[in-house]
Amino acid sequence: MRFVDVTLAGPAGLPEFYRDVLGLPLDRGALRIGETTLRFAPIGGEPFHHFAFLVPGDRFDAALAWAEPRVEILRDADGERVFHGDEWRSSAVYFHDPAGSIVELIAHHGLEEKGRSGGFAGEELAGLSELGLVGDRQAFLRELEGIGLELWTGTVEEPGRLAFVGERGRTFILAPHGRGWVPTGRPAEPHPAEATIDYWSAKSQARITPGSSRISVSSGALSAYALPSSSPR
Repeated sequence: MRFVDVTLAGPAGLPEFYRDVLGLPLDRGALRIGETTLRFAPIGGEPFHHFAFLVPGDRFDAALAWAEPRVEILRDADGERVFHGDEWRSSAVYFHDPAGSIVELIAHHGLEEKGRSGGFAGEELAGLSELGLVGDRQAFLRELEGIGLELWTGTVEEPGRLAFVGERGRTFILAPHGRGWVPTGRPAEPHPAEATIDYWSAKSQARITPGSSRISVSSGALSAYALPSSSPR
């Protein structure tokens, strides 16, 4: 699965933060982050999200050194700021953007490694790695399974748990309304988001076929539908 195009509700001027502070390319209001184009759509209120950028698996330490002078690295209640996932073989840190979104830099060891060394640059980010979707997790999962995506870890059966749909390194996080996001514990809220993804689906036919789908979330409700497949990979 790949996040191709993502649009999130956010205040005006937010793309310029990512350009000016993180050095990410900005063209006509759209940020280019590796394989992902990220846009923010101004709306009323104070929308915020959780999403993650994918750091090459062998570049986490360099990415942390790059981020530290640019943003404030968030800590949890125990004072931890670097989070290692043994099951995911991952390392991550978090920071806030001006909208209050909980933005993550995550490296999945073994993914997107290109053997680079030296100082890190924003152009090395591979794309969007995670996108939090807040609302009815079971209903969300039914919609996503309907277009061929799969739950790969977590659960929708237990209250307060997260569910991860997609694959390691590129995943939707299904979160119940009010669950605290790591590391700050800020309660999750549903805010408009739309994502176009490319993915490989084994469910629509007997063989694995390429395809792409659009996922849209508004007011805690999710719709997902397949777009016409372009050409075989």
